[in-house]
Amino acid sequence: MKSPFKFLDSYTKDDREFFFGREREIEELYHRVFESKIMLVYGVSGTGKSSLIHCGLANKFAETDWLPLVIRRGGNIIDSMTAGINSASLTTQQSKFSTPADFRKSVRSLYLDHYKPVFFIFDQFEELFIFGDKEERRNFIHIVKTLTESDLQCRFIFVMREEYMANFTEFERIIPAIFQNRVRIEKMSHRNAIDAIKGPCKVFNINLEEGFAETLLEKLSPGSEDVELTYLQVFLDKIFKIAVEAASSKHDEQNLSFTLALLNRIGNVSDLLGSFLDEQIALMNDQETALMILKSMVSIQGTKRQLTTEEVEENMISFGRKTDKTLLQEMLQNFVNLRILRDKDENGKMEFRHDALASKIYEKFTIAEKELLEVRKYIENALYNFEKRGILLNKQDLDYLADYENKLILPKNLEIFISDSKKRIYSQRKALRRITSISTLIFILILAVTLRFYLTSQDSENVNNLFRSALIKSATDPVKGLVAEIDLWQKDSTSGQLHSIIIKDFQRVIQMQTDTADPVYLIRKNLKPFKFESPVLHAEMGNPGLFMTGWLENQNVFVINIRNKESHCFKAESEIKHIEISENNLMLAIVYSNNNVSVCDFSGKKLFGFKTKINEVNNDKLVCFSPSKDNGIVAIKDSLIFIYDNSGKITGQLKGHNKNVNSVDISPDGKFIVAAGDDCRGYLWSYNQETGKYSVYDSLIGHKDRIWSCRFNKTGKYVITASADSTIKIWDLNGTHINSGFNFILNKARYRLNAGEKDEDASSPRFAKYYGRFCDAYFSVSELEIIATGYNNLRDSVGNTKTDYYKVLFYDGVGGFPYGYKRSLFSGTPAQDDIRIMTFSEFVLSPDDKIAAVVDSTSSNVFLVTGTDYILDSFNGRNPMFSSVENEFYWISGETIFMSPLYPRTINEIIEPLRKSIKSGGFSFVEM
Repeated sequence: MKSPFKFLDSYTKDDREFFFGREREIEELYHRVFESKIMLVYGVSGTGKSSLIHCGLANKFAETDWLPLVIRRGGNIIDSMTAGINSASLTTQQSKFSTPADFRKSVRSLYLDHYKPVFFIFDQFEELFIFGDKEERRNFIHIVKTLTESDLQCRFIFVMREEYMANFTEFERIIPAIFQNRVRIEKMSHRNAIDAIKGPCKVFNINLEEGFAETLLEKLSPGSEDVELTYLQVFLDKIFKIAVEAASSKHDEQNLSFTLALLNRIGNVSDLLGSFLDEQIALMNDQETALMILKSMVSIQGTKRQLTTEEVEENMISFGRKTDKTLLQEMLQNFVNLRILRDKDENGKMEFRHDALASKIYEKFTIAEKELLEVRKYIENALYNFEKRGILLNKQDLDYLADYENKLILPKNLEIFISDSKKRIYSQRKALRRITSISTLIFILILAVTLRFYLTSQDSENVNNLFRSALIKSATDPVKGLVAEIDLWQKDSTSGQLHSIIIKDFQRVIQMQTDTADPVYLIRKNLKPFKFESPVLHAEMGNPGLFMTGWLENQNVFVINIRNKESHCFKAESEIKHIEISENNLMLAIVYSNNNVSVCDFSGKKLFGFKTKINEVNNDKLVCFSPSKDNGIVAIKDSLIFIYDNSGKITGQLKGHNKNVNSVDISPDGKFIVAAGDDCRGYLWSYNQETGKYSVYDSLIGHKDRIWSCRFNKTGKYVITASADSTIKIWDLNGTHINSGFNFILNKARYRLNAGEKDEDASSPRFAKYYGRFCDAYFSVSELEIIATGYNNLRDSVGNTKTDYYKVLFYDGVGGFPYGYKRSLFSGTPAQDDIRIMTFSEFVLSPDDKIAAVVDSTSSNVFLVTGTDYILDSFNGRNPMFSSVENEFYWISGETIFMSPLYPRTINEIIEPLRKSIKSGGFSFVEM
């Protein structure tokens, strides 16, 4: 049985018998349309503007009184207007109109064909402002001006959404009176909505229970005097279907009834369209592809677009998804059958049945997808300008597009356009370089030869003499030798050997036996190590390194302020797995082996607690503090992410994973949260300032085994993940895997961090040493290297499983640390072309990436190594750490945490009292 309700379709002239509730608006439109040759009809989405024109106003005209041409912009509004005129003409017209005069001639011919006034009805006219450019709008309004100022019998009706009315002001200069005749369509009142319900029911002999219409409207828009017509029609259509099913079950199809019981069966109507869409998409076999098809048919403003199948396919590719054409056509037809899309028009274009549906799909867009839509539109407009005027993209345009090139997949014509623009810029630069290259090269050669001669003749001998003198002084008087070495460092700071001698001599000086009044004693007192009553099990620096935290064998927790050496120590509740520190709020989050998390201040006072879920491999990222003082803590529990405020109250819960989550991190600006887990995928959530909540932004899909770690880089624009599938992957915020071409790694297209991705790598001598699993990975400060933690599960003779961890350094052998590599210490081998890999039991880089502290698995010593592979010093111990605040190096040995300054400039500041003592006559020292 045919429904009297239109669902999401507009009413047409044939629907006159059941179009109710709009009598006043129809009369106003009919009278106003004759007041001038231009009428603007506007209102918010869902007020029934199109129905009023195509059904209400159309039925006020006799067949002989008007010739309506309904026009949508399509690809170009002038082309669509041309096609509309040609389609209605009886006399053959020229195929293309290029000037306003051409249009005047064609409309005159059209009038003479029919002897009816021509009414140009531009439905959804906002599309001109959304998709068109300035030139298209300018050409169009000049055509309108020419036609309205002529003696032709033609009028224009522009139907558009209210929020785009302001765009009409750019036409006002051409047609000053363009705003004079306008009609605003309001939402339907409850009184008229009752007529819109009862009228069609009476025509179709549908029985209405007393109070049904009033109850329906209250349910649909509680507390409001206005009704959303779109939702009213969807609601009535749904009720009609249920009523038909009920009548069919009783074999009484001719006796339909709308009852209050039917309303109660429907339940919540707060998001009718959203629920409808979700239900229809759920019917599809491939729901992700189905949603992407619908997304590709939405504009950057969240409105519907008219597209051919080929254009839908192109848009999907822009979003990174390619679909078989046969499957695409099948799914599009399914959407037509499900009343989500309109079937193809005469131009082969499809679209959503209503902007309300497009708006609901737009709500599902991630921020990254919205950006891609904007960029795609930017390029399309530029191409249109090029085709009209021959203007390619300039350097500023290409710079803007550079950030999106790896994210946006474009059709061939747009790719060629960008490529041609780049070639032109390159040829211009090349021509400029040719002009200046010869003179510049000559200048550089002259300058290099001059400097080389000067340095060789003047400084080399002097520096060598100073170096020999400093070594002699160091042998006889370590203090004077140290001062001389630092003076020499001011002249030549590139020598790793000199750097090493300074550090070693400084250690000799501070170990000398001196009087309590001597400067060395005072220096040694300031450098006094941190000694505890129990062996130190673990320690680590906070960020930016002002505090050190850790725990002891006796389960005591300690916090040390690096600057003032102030320390706190307190008893832990049980066995500790990890400590997270908030240097902003002076708080600790202590993760225990029993899954408890205790949040306390630095004195150990417990502020609140909650549960998490530890795992067998990596518990370093179960909890993290927000970079903002006010936003609290993010923590993992099973498959969920909880957000706590600073009092312990849950302020948010993030869902998405269907298995245990192993790692969570917050971007440095606090705008994004990333989590990853046993379901082999990661999720990104973004913060909405208006709602104060996080919502799903994108997903990271590509790992083949559980993900143990996910971390943001220092800018928050990238995420690095480490997985049990033996791979490390880098992602942008669109969820795109970008290891190759990752610009922080010198854009090496062949770069790969996934040692062991292919099974044959396990038996390859080149990779066998590093073949295992990864449970953590992060960027160095310079982001030229990646430090990862690998692991292998080993079984002992009894059968117990032990996890063996090792550190892996990935670097390019050119930039960052190390500039080269030393085979004798590290046994490093190139992994692939220029990319190299090293393994250690422990590895830490200094904040400036110039020095590494490593612990070789074959020894119990910590080595300090420069970027040029020079071993500065070695210390007995483990657990090396660097402080970025004071440029100091720390390591653990037994119950003690030792400290050493890292650079000669720091040592120079520390020994300033020694310089003064030497100048004043000094004092003698006796080595211990």
